[in-house]
Amino acid sequence: MRYAFALLLALIAAAAWSQKASAVESARELAGYCQKLERGTKGAAQHIQIPNTKEALLCWGYMQAMQDLSVLAYEDGTRIMGSCPPEQTTVLQLIRSFVTYARSHPAELEGNTAVAVFKALQHTFPCR
Repeated sequence: MRYAFALLLALIAAAAWSQKASAVESARELAGYCQKLERGTKGAAQHIQIPNTKEALLCWGYMQAMQDLSVLAYEDGTRIMGSCPPEQTTVLQLIRSFVTYARSHPAELEGNTAVAVFKALQHTFPCR
């Protein structure tokens, strides 16, 4: 439990720092970056290539962090993010789920980026 709390604090600090660095300013901006990444991705499975752009790398890195967070759970087994993607879910699948959610829920892109991603993953990968 202490580990999960420390990781959550680190995520909050990283999010605050990234806002100062203007890496990803909004959920809408992240959605745009991820849409471009999705369109420019080539290959399949373990052999994919993403565009070599700042925007694609920001999307990939952000969603990879979300993938890491998605497995964290409280002592009772409840997932902290409130979503339950299967272990074999890839970063690209998470990106696609966020982009799909962003297209169908544009009003959700006005708030906090992490909250928008959490909601997208909860929608796509609900816990049972």
